[in-house]
Amino acid sequence: MKVLIGAFAHESNDFCPGFTTREMFEFYEGQDVLDHLPVSDIFQKAGIEMVPSIFACAQSYGPVEKETYLYFEGKILDTLRQNPDIDGIWMFCHGAMNVEEIGSGEYRLACDMREITGDRCAISFGMDLHGNLEEDFCRQVNIFRCYHTAPHTDQADTYRRTAQTLVHYLQHGYRIFPQMRKLPMIFPGEMAATTVEPMQGIIAQLKQWEASDPAIACASMYVGFAWTDAPRTSSTVVVVPATPEDEAYCAKKADELAAAVFDKRKEFCFEMPALPPRETVEESFRLPAPVCVTDMGDNPTAGTTGGSLVLLKEYLAAGSGGKRVLIAGIYDPQAFSSCIAHSPGDVFTLRLGLDIDSVTQPVDIRVIYRGCHKVLGYDFITNPPIERCQSCTVSIGNIDIVITNRPYAFTQKVNFSSCQLDPRKYDVFVTKFGYIFPELKELGRSYIMSNTPGESYQMIAELPYRKIKRPIFPLDHI
Repeated sequence: MKVLIGAFAHESNDFCPGFTTREMFEFYEGQDVLDHLPVSDIFQKAGIEMVPSIFACAQSYGPVEKETYLYFEGKILDTLRQNPDIDGIWMFCHGAMNVEEIGSGEYRLACDMREITGDRCAISFGMDLHGNLEEDFCRQVNIFRCYHTAPHTDQADTYRRTAQTLVHYLQHGYRIFPQMRKLPMIFPGEMAATTVEPMQGIIAQLKQWEASDPAIACASMYVGFAWTDAPRTSSTVVVVPATPEDEAYCAKKADELAAAVFDKRKEFCFEMPALPPRETVEESFRLPAPVCVTDMGDNPTAGTTGGSLVLLKEYLAAGSGGKRVLIAGIYDPQAFSSCIAHSPGDVFTLRLGLDIDSVTQPVDIRVIYRGCHKVLGYDFITNPPIERCQSCTVSIGNIDIVITNRPYAFTQKVNFSSCQLDPRKYDVFVTKFGYIFPELKELGRSYIMSNTPGESYQMIAELPYRKIKRPIFPLDHI
């Protein structure tokens, strides 16, 4: 038997002012594809030949440019055509890719692959918990499951379970489809962390089903991605049958799960204090240090520009009061270029700010240049860190600012250490993210999620949606 292996993933923010283009994707072909995805041993053990297609993943940003999407999809489809005897397909696809003039990238890919393979091929996707799924997605893909953690720490577990289920289907000749239920509700991911209720209990139920119910191969709760403005944007529950005989049973379990989740819709909330910007600054100076502050409205992993100056301006206005503050990092390629023209220790006036919207209005600041570094980070924890962007560090009194040449969220210890920074030596450290990521929790003692304005603004009922299907909670009172 032969299985095509690959990854084509993006989380698209429709409120971001730009498109995601080809050069923004981390791209591999050949053996490198297999090396980046932790599933090869599963297929090897089953005696299944693997055919690598592509690995193309980009950090969240605006919708994917149509030309870019067709370029990568074309490579996947070419691999399929060159291997007409493919028995199965395993892919990592995020679930919230939105493509210019096309719509759902995952759905388009699944349909185009199915057109080539017909019903003879079993298709399995490992996915992100923040996917927005088309109504007919479950008629194109045989197996799909999303992460059970947010913040995400179980990517490898999800990929391996969907790969193992694909092997099971292939060995028995199964061509069955999941039971999927769309729910008229949507939340920002920060209100659906799996570390607190109600998601903690929902995930515990899914894990129990997968571990102890032989009729259920996979079970998922997709929170959805609130910043994609599309009719498919909503939460979804999915139950994948283990055998054809289990389909009716799994349909009942999917109905049961959908009803239980929807009944809890008013219980979704932030996992810890979420404060407006000014109150964030005031509270961060009162709490035990080090205090980790996340800039929720400008979260590059949710597709923002990463250039908001809202919290920087608040800290500058408040004065540090003797507190040491680190802000990592602010995206501004022009300011970055200005910095690297200097030598460490130079004092100069820097204009900082992308000047593309209200949260990136420039500010002129007198800074001391500290140096330039390559920011290292990993995509999956199973892969080694590589260069993600470059950064310059400048100081204004007790405030250190990291300026990057690409949007990037500092959420991993290696992000800071590669810049020769230790957040634990500061009273407050600010990062552009939503959740308090596990590694950030290890670095901090106190935590604040700052409800800042920006392209990942958390008060989604105030967003100017045009295409989302109504009624939907919390935009509507249902």
